[in-house]
Amino acid sequence: CARALSSAVPPAAVPPGAGATRGTGATRGTGDTIFALSSAPGRCGVAVIRASGPGSGAALRSLTGTPEPPPRVMALRRIRDPQSAESLDRGLVVWFPGPHSFTGEDCAELHVHGGPAVVSGVLQALGRLPGLRPAEPGEFTRRAFAHGKLDLTAAEGLRDLIGAETEAQRRQALRQMEGDLGRLYQRWSHALTQALAHLEAYIDFSEDDNVEEEVLTQGEPLLCHGCVPTVALWEWGHPGGLSHPSHSRSLFVPLTGTWVRVTVRALLQELRGHLRDGRRGELLRGGVRAVIAGPPNVGKSSLLNLLCRRPAAIVSPTAGTTRDVLEVALDIGGYPLVLSDTAGLRQATDPVEREGVARARTRLCQADLVLAVLDATSVPPTPAALGAALAALEPPPGTPCVLVLNKADLLRGHGASPSATGAQGPPATLLSCRGSPSATGAQGQGPPATLLSCKTGEGLEALLELLTQQLAQLCGDPLLGSPSLTQSRHSRHLGACAAALQRFGDLGDSGDLAVAAEQLRVARRELGRITGHVGAEDVLDIIFRDFCVGK
Repeated sequence: CARALSSAVPPAAVPPGAGATRGTGATRGTGDTIFALSSAPGRCGVAVIRASGPGSGAALRSLTGTPEPPPRVMALRRIRDPQSAESLDRGLVVWFPGPHSFTGEDCAELHVHGGPAVVSGVLQALGRLPGLRPAEPGEFTRRAFAHGKLDLTAAEGLRDLIGAETEAQRRQALRQMEGDLGRLYQRWSHALTQALAHLEAYIDFSEDDNVEEEVLTQGEPLLCHGCVPTVALWEWGHPGGLSHPSHSRSLFVPLTGTWVRVTVRALLQELRGHLRDGRRGELLRGGVRAVIAGPPNVGKSSLLNLLCRRPAAIVSPTAGTTRDVLEVALDIGGYPLVLSDTAGLRQATDPVEREGVARARTRLCQADLVLAVLDATSVPPTPAALGAALAALEPPPGTPCVLVLNKADLLRGHGASPSATGAQGPPATLLSCRGSPSATGAQGQGPPATLLSCKTGEGLEALLELLTQQLAQLCGDPLLGSPSLTQSRHSRHLGACAAALQRFGDLGDSGDLAVAAEQLRVARRELGRITGHVGAEDVLDIIFRDFCVGK
């Protein structure tokens, strides 16, 4: 019966580190030895040159004239050109015999002085050795994937870690690189694999009473940590009790319709919850797109300059100065923010300004967060007036919004003191606006508001605190809870997986078991495409081409 179970299903998804079954066609010239500069180009204190492949040991011996040092131990060596015997540098070398290396192959590293002439000399010396060639972008990581050292989600996490610019991005990328996301999908794939094996074994061997009885008393629940109560059985099932590994085998009938249906239902519920994450991982990876919007001459460009602490935008007292969209990337409280300054929103007569307003409207519709800027001296500080002014900007429904009342320094002449806000937030008259109706929320759900003076900087700390709170809500904490989706391709394959599981559930008690098994196979293939265990060839080039050459 064990043989029957193993033959009933295609080979299961291979976990990371389980061999090189994924490596077929993954790299060109799998017998090649590749080399590249792994550290950043340009002058630096130390440059790292890496080689990977069967000729790495011979290359290290050729350049140093000595045997390889003990594995994973740095050794000081004089590095020479093998052809001319000219000394190129004196540096540290490290030997990583496979499979205990990043790529799973024999690897060598040379840590040399980071001058351009030194690096160029060592690279040229390596290039003259037989069997060695320069690496392609991402080829080291691609070889690690081919040898089972990491899956595609971990490779994507490594790429994101290299490109991380904020603390939150680093935390999310490191968590994904260390396999949290891959393990989650692998657990789901394992659950589907076992359910499919049980279902196909029943289909193939149900006429054999001995096989059926043995098959129907094997397995254990994979998704639920507690007991799974008995539910309505499919007509081909048998009465079952509680499904928990601590219960006696006679009480556990996992291969009935009950077990398969409960397993699939639990997986579908967990998968849908994973998909409903508000794009937190994608926003954190690519940056939250925030748009500064408002009427002309309210200080939008001044706000951009204040936040990025440099004169990125031209500022002029003449209304309508900003025509095109100006974009800068910022780090706000550890979260990535892509901030866009746009043209003032009004009925323009000048054709160039009309185009600028149209572009501003387009960018506003694409925003993840809106910074609505108003002139504090021209809008009465009442909920109705502020709500009407905000609604006139027509921010996208449901998009988070922060109301910034600029020119607070001019309120001294209007009987108010800007120092009442400072870093402490808006005064009581503006706090009441939080409950005002707006275009971004229902009655009583208006956006947070704060006073600011772009001229003096008063209120900046309060605004930064508000922005950090909004970004934290949009991106979440990357270290808490289940790992987030970070790629659109993940969402696409998970959506297809969920659709297949839904079709499985829609078959009902009298559904065709062969069709049900096919839906489980489809769902399992979609999960495998995310991690690279199934049909990964079409996405490998896309994923690895964005790596630097030495990684």
